[in-house]
Amino acid sequence: MNRTLTWAATAALALSPLAFTATSTAAPAAHAKAKATAYSVTAKASTDTAIAKETTVKVKGRVTPKAAGQKVVLQQRVGTKKKWTATGEAKVKNNGTYKLTDKPSTPGSREYRVLKPASNGFAKGLSKPVQVEVYRWEKLANRQAVATNVGIAGVNIGAEYYGSSLATTTAGTPSSIEYTLGRKCTSMRATYALTDESVTGAIGTVKVSGDGTTLVDHALAVGTIVADETTDLTGVFRLKIDATTSAAPTAATVAVGTPEVLCTR
Repeated sequence: MNRTLTWAATAALALSPLAFTATSTAAPAAHAKAKATAYSVTAKASTDTAIAKETTVKVKGRVTPKAAGQKVVLQQRVGTKKKWTATGEAKVKNNGTYKLTDKPSTPGSREYRVLKPASNGFAKGLSKPVQVEVYRWEKLANRQAVATNVGIAGVNIGAEYYGSSLATTTAGTPSSIEYTLGRKCTSMRATYALTDESVTGAIGTVKVSGDGTTLVDHALAVGTIVADETTDLTGVFRLKIDATTSAAPTAATVAVGTPEVLCTR
């Protein structure tokens, strides 16, 4: 009789609502715990702007749990691309921090993120993306000119050769050239002078303006060289360069030696 009662009690317990509830909630609880076991990764870039082939971007952050000695992977994507590409890796330090570096070679907007692969029972972790705008120095003369009566050629200034330069073609005749930068450039660097072929007594002027605002204004004579001057072009849509020379002597040429602009895509 006692044995029969014991079996009945066991069966009743197995079919009770309480037993069913405990069983049905076990799976979601385990699932929630699995979600919480991914690595946490933070990332911060050393700069939000960089110059292609010049600036080394440093990406630093922390991995939690620390995962000392294990690797983290630097990933990046450029422009509107959807695919992330691995471009470097480093080991996590004993305190959980890491440092990765990248030296971009092309201009444009790019994003970096850091991946900690799965290990030790923890799922992989990804940092939030950080954005860096990359600029590149390019020769102004290689861009499409809007309107011009200025020559593009190599010139000699102070016994040095400057390729891809802008130069007046007719003494005494005002000259100008324009370029559309589209507010994608931040600086220009150039050398301003009369060329070595200009005769003694020749004079000239050169003026650079952005959207009608004068940015550069130099009076020039033989022997006057304004070398490697950098000009801020932030926000400039249309760049214009005006130059004049004295009508006599006729051998007078104003030159903008190898002008370069720092631009992104």
